[in-house]
Amino acid sequence: MNSDSWFLYALRCADDTLYTGVTTDVLRRLREHNTGRGARYTSGRMPVTLIGAWRFSDRSAAQRAEARFRRLPRRAKLHRIAQELPVAGSPFHRGSAIAQKLHPIRFCHRCGGLLDWVNSSGDERPRQICTLCGRIQYRNAKPCAGALVEEHGRLLLVRRAIEPYLGCWDIPGGFLEVDEHPEAGAIREVREETGLEIEPIELFGIYVDRYGCHDDGDYCLNIYYSARPVGGRAQPADEAADLAWFSPDRLPTAIAFHHARQVLADWAHGPRRGQPGEESKG
Repeated sequence: MNSDSWFLYALRCADDTLYTGVTTDVLRRLREHNTGRGARYTSGRMPVTLIGAWRFSDRSAAQRAEARFRRLPRRAKLHRIAQELPVAGSPFHRGSAIAQKLHPIRFCHRCGGLLDWVNSSGDERPRQICTLCGRIQYRNAKPCAGALVEEHGRLLLVRRAIEPYLGCWDIPGGFLEVDEHPEAGAIREVREETGLEIEPIELFGIYVDRYGCHDDGDYCLNIYYSARPVGGRAQPADEAADLAWFSPDRLPTAIAFHHARQVLADWAHGPRRGQPGEESKG
């Protein structure tokens, strides 16, 4: 940590209140607060956890930023921390040492209170509950739709040009708009990603997964339709590096998303769709 830099830091106290301060060494101050030597306010509210930090060029800039931050309503403070937004022009700091001590927070959209995981009797799942108003923050899977576009016994896949799973093959599809029917979403996503117009034939299946390379992304409810091309011209769009048609016995091994591997296995071992052909570029 650069000793020439000053930091504005934010703590969450044991009683769910917030505390801010400035320092040249965030981790040292965190230890001091948790041993009762940091400040009178935090000494009776231990343990405290680090929830935000912002880096400044000098003490004066850090103190001005703290004064500005303190004037914000509690909900605005929590929103800024949860979204990792800048303060006084300084970006949210995630240096390697500090990042190891940062506790990500979630807040209640109704009152701005912090959310805690609670195991309630009679409920088999832990729930995030607001520590102020008691509202339960239910976590729901985000709906997605896609299509297994098939022609002459071969399936159209796209090579991803974005993270996550950059460079891996994927089934064309994506997140639904707020008022969009899954079938309409599948048609739109295929058009945007491949340039093809499709006709959905039937619902192929519904699969649950998480959006990301690790088990820390949002849960997704992935709805797939069997479909056939009826127009347009196959060409990769902005989020696709390439397109290709694959037969059931020539599917690629680098597949994006855990559930997509199961989808492709279900497709490959389903009813035969004509004579398998060689992979060909779209």
